[in-house]
Order: sequence, then structure tokens, then C-alpha cells
Amino acid sequence: MARVCRRIRQSLFTKLALVLVMGVVAINAVTIHLYTTQKREYDTTLNLSLLQYARHLADQVGSPPDRSKAEALARQRPMRITYTGKTSWVVGETEETFPERFLVPRFSQEGIEILNLHENYRLRVSLASGGLLTFDLFSTEAERSALRQFGVYFLVGSCLIMLAIYLVLRLLLRPIEWLTEGAESVRDGKLDTRVRTRGSGQLRELCETFNQMAIRLESLVTGQRDLLLGVSHELRTPLTRLKLRLEMLGTKVDTTAIKQDVGEMETMITSLLETAKMHHGADGVRAQSMDMAQLVASVASGYQAQPPGITVDIPQEPVLAMVDPQKITMALNTLLDNAIKYSAPDGPPVEVSLRVRDHEVSIIITDHGIGIPEESISHLFDPFYRVDESRTRDTGGYGLGLYLCQTIIKAHRAHIEVVSTLGVGTTFRVTFQS
Repeated sequence: MARVCRRIRQSLFTKLALVLVMGVVAINAVTIHLYTTQKREYDTTLNLSLLQYARHLADQVGSPPDRSKAEALARQRPMRITYTGKTSWVVGETEETFPERFLVPRFSQEGIEILNLHENYRLRVSLASGGLLTFDLFSTEAERSALRQFGVYFLVGSCLIMLAIYLVLRLLLRPIEWLTEGAESVRDGKLDTRVRTRGSGQLRELCETFNQMAIRLESLVTGQRDLLLGVSHELRTPLTRLKLRLEMLGTKVDTTAIKQDVGEMETMITSLLETAKMHHGADGVRAQSMDMAQLVASVASGYQAQPPGITVDIPQEPVLAMVDPQKITMALNTLLDNAIKYSAPDGPPVEVSLRVRDHEVSIIITDHGIGIPEESISHLFDPFYRVDESRTRDTGGYGLGLYLCQTIIKAHRAHIEVVSTLGVGTTFRVTFQS
């Protein structure tokens, strides 16, 4: 739920809708302010009528003001009459609260000042004798009911307008969602992804451009894959013939070095083929429910006899995940080969552990070897990349092992992390969804 709310807050549609609504509210506020200011400050019909009414009320009370006349006048409508002079008094509505703090000056002329808030009016009349008569006119129940009804209608209408604006914006900007989904699919390797094109204008042109880019990208990657697969496959044939001829030479000629070179070339070509197949989907993942604890223990057992040895920490109960056991075994072998290879034979053993947390299964492989420089970690999974001169073909192969390992892990929709310190060791963490 929190993720959905965060996505809504960060959505382009929500931001545009808020900008539009705030603009409408600002325009309405300025318009209302200018309109009410004009009505207050000028001789409008209502202001002139209020002036005449204030004079009429003052005449009804009399001069000097008569309290009994004021009481009779206050009984005719909701009103409070206050006289401030030699003998001050208040008559009429004294229990109901008048919104004095929120009154806004409306109009002033000839010793009469008019203030109001909605339908509540205060009329101040300065008398010739030096006193001050104040008439507080309370709004009637019908006026308050009409004001409440207006508030409800305004609130409901505003909500409906904002909802309509939001829906129209979503409809107009829907191609952006399609482009986002399409870009995510292309990022995940689905190069045959195409987005829908609808309507006209720049968004349609953008969708069409994206589709053209995806077609071009798919063509380039497909051509690269076919070339790599073709060349790698064709290289196998002369290598096979070369191996047969070396075997036919027998013991007359020392062919050990040549056989080693041929073996390295065959290993490199096999790695290239496997990586290309996995990376381009020619050999997909055949996932099945596997007990990861048993799989990790089985792979690790093959390295127990190799110095500096291996310690295994895995749960006793089954840990299930959907994986291709053959390909995961290949990836784990690559990681364990490296961990053993770059650890001192007499040093601490390589540590292999399996952890389960929040529907995630993590395989953690830690060695206490020479470590990896920080600047090399970001390139560690690049094809043909070797960290330094100490990791040449004699010890580190052709730099395809970790590239193939990452390709396998990504094909399982998992991820791999590396933490390393020079002279301390390296930790690889592979995380799957359980």
C-alpha cells in the first residue's frame, strides 16, 4: 500500500493535475478577491441601501437614543443594539456569538461604517451628540442554511471537477505509461516489445520513435547474437579436427603445450556459446522447484578437498526456489573456483552460507584471499575483463566466467552483489525469490 501511495505521489499525472487544480484555485481566489473588493469599496446599490438602512435604524432608536425603542426594534429581527455614550447599554440578541474577529470593513460614508462577514453585518452610526450606535445584524437560519448548502455544493463540485481533470490527464498522457512499461521491458531483455500508438501529436510521434528504436535495437542485437553463435560454432569444427590429429600423433611428438592451448580455446568458445545463448534467450532457463540447501551442499562438497577448504552453513530444513539446477550449478562452480583460486592454500577456508529472509533466498560465498580493488568491482562482470596482471590466463582464464555467472543469475530474475577489500577478501551474495 505504501508503495502504491508513493507511486501515485510521484506520478506525472498527479503532479500535472495538482498544478492544474492549484491554477484554477488561484484564478478563482484572485477573481473573488477582486470582485468582493470592488463591491466593498464603491457606491454599489447594496452599500447605498445599507447606508439608508443604518440611518433608518438610528432614526427609529431616536436622538438621544431611547433604550425602550431599541428593545422594540431588536424584537423585529435578530439584532443586537449597543449604545456607547454617557450611559452605555446593550439590548437585543446577547446570547448568540457575533463573529467580531472576522469582520471585514465594507464601506464608510457620512459617519456610518459598514462591516460584514457573509450575511452578518455590523452598522456603526456616529451620532451628532458624540455617542455611537452599533447595530449587529445576525444572519437568519435560512441564510445560514443557504450558506451551508453552497459549501456542500462547492465541495462536491470541486471534487468532481478535480476528478474529471485527473481522468482527462490520465487519458491524454496514457502513452507515457506505455513508454515506461515498454522501456522497462526492453531493459529486461524483451527486445520484441512495442508500444501502442494512439491519437496524434508529439506523444504519438514519441511512441512511433520508440518502436522504431526497439526494432533497430532488436535487429542489431539479433545480428550480434547470430554472428557470435555462428563464429563460435564454426570454430569448434577445426578445433575438433586439430584435437583428432594431435591424438593421432601419439607419443612421437610432445603435444602437451599444444593440447593445453587447444583446451583453453575450447573452454573459451564453450563459455562464449553458453553466454550468448543465455544472454539472448536461445537457451532459456528451465526452472523447477529445487531445494537450494541440498543444491548448495552438493556443489560445495566438490571443493572440500581443495585447499584452503570450505565451511558450509545451511539450514537443515528444505529451502525451495524456482531455478534451473544445471545453470545454477555452473554459476556456483564459477564463484567457488574463483574463491578457492584466489585464497591462500594455508589461509582460512572459504565460507558458504544460505540465508532465508522475507521470501528471499541468499547464497553467500566469502573468501579471505587477495581481494579486488574498489575501482575494478564495477567492471568485474564485463566480458574479457581481468582485474590485474596477477589474474591472467594462467590463473584467471579469459574473463568470461563471471560474465556467464551474472548472465545466468539475471536470467533467473535474481541479482548478484560483490563486496571486497584488498588483502582481506571478497564476498559474493546471490539472491533469489523463494
